[in-house]
Amino acid sequence: MKKWNWIVMLTFSLVVLMLAACGNSDAGSASDNENGSNNSGDEQTEQENVNLRVVTTMAGTDPAGAVFQEVLDEFVEEHPHISIENDSQSADAGTIRTKVNTDFSSDNEPDIMFYFNTVDAEGIINEGKVVNLEEAEGIDLSGFNSMLEQQRHQDGNIYAAPQSGFYEALFVNKKLFEENDIELPTTWELYEKAIEEFAKTDIVPLAASTEDSYYVVEHYLLAAGGMENYNAELADKNEAWAEGLDLIKQHADMGAFTPDAATIDLALAQELFKQEQAAMIFEGSWLWGQLEEAGMGEDVLVLPMPIKEGGETGELVGGASQGWFVSSKSYEDESKKDAVVELFNYLTSEDVIVQIAGATGQPPAKGELTDLPDYLKAGHDLVADAPAVALPINDRIYPESFTHIRTSVPAIVSGDKTGAEVIEMAAEMEE
Repeated sequence: MKKWNWIVMLTFSLVVLMLAACGNSDAGSASDNENGSNNSGDEQTEQENVNLRVVTTMAGTDPAGAVFQEVLDEFVEEHPHISIENDSQSADAGTIRTKVNTDFSSDNEPDIMFYFNTVDAEGIINEGKVVNLEEAEGIDLSGFNSMLEQQRHQDGNIYAAPQSGFYEALFVNKKLFEENDIELPTTWELYEKAIEEFAKTDIVPLAASTEDSYYVVEHYLLAAGGMENYNAELADKNEAWAEGLDLIKQHADMGAFTPDAATIDLALAQELFKQEQAAMIFEGSWLWGQLEEAGMGEDVLVLPMPIKEGGETGELVGGASQGWFVSSKSYEDESKKDAVVELFNYLTSEDVIVQIAGATGQPPAKGELTDLPDYLKAGHDLVADAPAVALPINDRIYPESFTHIRTSVPAIVSGDKTGAEVIEMAAEMEE
């Protein structure tokens, strides 16, 4: 019996030892698998794909459009886990305004956008749909010049970072003036004389759309009463504003515009000027890119709008009214935040800002453009020497009110409305 008990006990001990060994082996395997799984997960997280959508006004005829796409392509090449949808829209005729309003109201806001930091952005700022950049972790606002401060909102915060400044003025084909022995329009009297003289030729004095008349309206209102009146509130129903609209009709009657000015758009007006079928055009500094592409940059001179009375010729419409915004929804999304911050800092870096500004010739918000052609430098000097510079009227009044003003210009030209009637109705719309 003792021998049998000893054999049983020995067998039992061997079984226990084998089970323990198997258990330790399984535990080790489980530990190894767990560690392996964690490492794989870390790699997967680091390479997680992020899709971003960017909306800007760098599209259509804007010469910065191609450069901006190159900038995005370079960023994606350096960050292969980030893909970017460039959903930019033309700024002409309010296209971009409609898009941005629709996107934000439908909970489909872009991750980053380059947009008007004016009355157009009031709604999304007040609703907290864009980030206060000064308080956003990771956002770099260093290196900007005074244009950054121009973006400060009335509540004291900065929601947009500038890219470049701009000016609007009278672009003149000096070659056509020389060939027709007409003096350059440096005064109000010479401006009207130029309209009269070119109207006698087959050259249109002024390329313009009288419905898409953003720049025409702004400059005629400035001409009528100078900067002091130009800066009036719409509610003031300033007499100079009404006079400026009526001056458009007076010059239309003198033959300033094409017969179809009420039906053509801004792009067609630009083509008239670029094809040298028109002697003058009211435009912004972004037009230089198109003029260079057309090979006529050296033939064009930029002049301030002559002031009729009550002001000083040299006063300009301009400033820095657009900037880069970051969507609050995207910034608060942990799966997107890092990518959004990285793209924002890249787009607002000095190298990129100067690269994009170089396509348009506009003054950059960081750094400076070098080796500028004389005609571009003249535009920069125009701003530097200006006795006063103010933002466009459409950037500071109720959008529907300005739309009413500009789309009423054809009716003013035809004699169906007066400038005073149009301003009166626009002021009522703002109440």
